[in-house]
Amino acid sequence: MSMPAQISTPKHMMKNSNKEVRFCLTTSRCAVAFARRVPVLLILVLIMLVGSPDASAQKSEALEGRAKKLPSPDKIISDYLKAVGGKKRQSAIRDATYEWSVEGANGSKGTARTFAKSPASTRTDFIFERGEANEAANARSAWLRHTDGSLQTLTNMDANVAKLLSALDASRLVDYKKQDVLARTIEFSNGGAHEGVDPTYVVEFSRRNGARLRYWFSANSKLPVQVADLSRELSIRYKDYRIAGSGLVEPHRIEISERDTETLALTLKSVRYNTDLSDALFEPPSDMSLNISELLRAVARNQAQLDERVSEYTFTRKETEREINDQGVVKKEKTLVHEIYPVAGGGRALKLISEDGVPLSPERLVEQEKGVAEAIKRIERENAKRKEKQTREQATRARKRGETGAGADADEDVGIGVFLRACEFISPRRERFQNRDAIVFDFRPRPNFKPANRGESIVAKLAGVAWIDPVDKQVMRLEARLSEGFKVGGGLVASVRSGSAVVMEQTRLADGVWLPRFSQINASAKIFLFAGFRIDATREYSNYKRFSTNVGDATIEK
Repeated sequence: MSMPAQISTPKHMMKNSNKEVRFCLTTSRCAVAFARRVPVLLILVLIMLVGSPDASAQKSEALEGRAKKLPSPDKIISDYLKAVGGKKRQSAIRDATYEWSVEGANGSKGTARTFAKSPASTRTDFIFERGEANEAANARSAWLRHTDGSLQTLTNMDANVAKLLSALDASRLVDYKKQDVLARTIEFSNGGAHEGVDPTYVVEFSRRNGARLRYWFSANSKLPVQVADLSRELSIRYKDYRIAGSGLVEPHRIEISERDTETLALTLKSVRYNTDLSDALFEPPSDMSLNISELLRAVARNQAQLDERVSEYTFTRKETEREINDQGVVKKEKTLVHEIYPVAGGGRALKLISEDGVPLSPERLVEQEKGVAEAIKRIERENAKRKEKQTREQATRARKRGETGAGADADEDVGIGVFLRACEFISPRRERFQNRDAIVFDFRPRPNFKPANRGESIVAKLAGVAWIDPVDKQVMRLEARLSEGFKVGGGLVASVRSGSAVVMEQTRLADGVWLPRFSQINASAKIFLFAGFRIDATREYSNYKRFSTNVGDATIEK
């Protein structure tokens, strides 16, 4: 049985004003560097106790005993897979197509088609008299197309939850850990107030990027009866389980409700398995008039000038690092706030101003001020030496190419040329983002590309989404993840796990300069033969101000 693909719905599915159908689904320095150079790295149920008072008391005691020790998620999911036909049968389902009739609580009627393809792609099409709307997600992106034809690529937690639900649906919960999904059993609910409702075990699935979903599994039938995204008050209830085909058990009725939306009831009409659904079905519609390669070349040409202006601003950076265990629970969190002073030519001096919400004492602030001045001097010296070295290396490379360096193509810019060669661009489209026009595209490794060095090897394993401002030729937002693990020295020196991901976003100041607003990194790595480590951190940037440094007097003017 598969959770019907991506029926996660309908945030603002039915607007009271116009009843428009809408939907909402549900490597850190490297991220900022990517933006600056484009782009080297990138879900209770309750039970009514019946019978005589003595019988009820005995049943209650039994349920309480069961609740004392919660079964593991692996045990609950193993029991579920047996109940729906067995893990082997579920694993054999490469894709599935469902046809539904739909009825809204307010009387609206329509149809729906849902599609799921292993390992992580899902799509739902809703067709009503007023038009058709679509929602889909895969490992790279999650998107919506509204009835007016406008596209929206989801971001932040909406996208994270949509991709999590898609991975769980499409994989049919088989080997969910391979989808970088964490799980924990959080509750046994026996209720005692609702007649005819099974007791349930509640399993929370999550990812290190913060996405969370709760699944309610019946303790009796072992089947899922509800999925919920508590943050949006979204609830998907599964009912009327029956064999649908290939010996697989499927829910024949689904009820979807969400805050401020019309509740929808879906009745299963048919299901087909293994029809070889194309990956293209889950991609956003493309605007073939867009030339992404030329756009990226323009971004690269525009970058050098803006890079010089970035060093004119100081800003505040709030960095939060979290320690998350294998069940998705945050065990420890540390927050540091710095004032950042960029140095012309590259590099930054940091002034710590608070730790875990507590401002530094006046004495420590004085020490930090002195440290900033000293750091600026040191960075300037290092920049001069590095520039000399780069000049020599560039001359050497030019001689080896038989070139003088003059008239070199823009693709020689570090990162952009590699990106163009190593990645293919999918579904270029026009959207609105940050109240500005944007060109959005997905990217993934180009088949048969053979990297020539370590940098190309990294870029050749990246997949994600990019948002570009077509006027300013700037990266507005970037999401990138390793589609495969990356090893240095065959894994003896270092290795980074598949699924490690970076997100960054920039903001446009009034004077036209684009600067970092947010970045997030979730990565797992191993250095040499030592134990592996994880980094799960976010950085928030604010309070941008023009500034100048006067190193001679060891003062900072803001």
